Amino acid sequence: MSGLAIITEACIDVKDRACVDVCPVQCIYEFDPNKNMLFSEAEAGSGVTENTHTANADAIGIFGDSLLYVNTDECTSCTACYEPDVCPVGAIYSEEVVPDGTSAKPYNSTDPNKNHDHTFFIQLSRDVFAD
Repeated sequence: MSGLAIITEACIDVKDRACVDVCPVQCIYEFDPNKNMLFSEAEAGSGVTENTHTANADAIGIFGDSLLYVNTDECTSCTACYEPDVCPVGAIYSEEVVPDGTSAKPYNSTDPNKNHDHTFFIQLSRDVFAD
């Protein structure tokens, strides 16, 4: 079953951006603290902004620019970004299968956060977009 993409803890301070390149609707955003804005690019690192959104100050203050964010209102549940060969740290899940901390199996082979409840990131993905 496919569902909305949710980026979780493993993305923090990694932001590989391979997911940006495979997203057909540019719903994966990065936060620019200098402009206090979330922006998406058609191609990671291109400098060509496709979309922008105002960030919710409280929500963005949690992780700031250390993480990528999916706009769940724009995500089409296409599954491209959470295919196994896209994110090198396995940070992206379908909303229905975000690890909730009950599994003894880590979500990627080098997971230092084994057994963490990552469901927090589902609500964060919704809260971070203020507009």
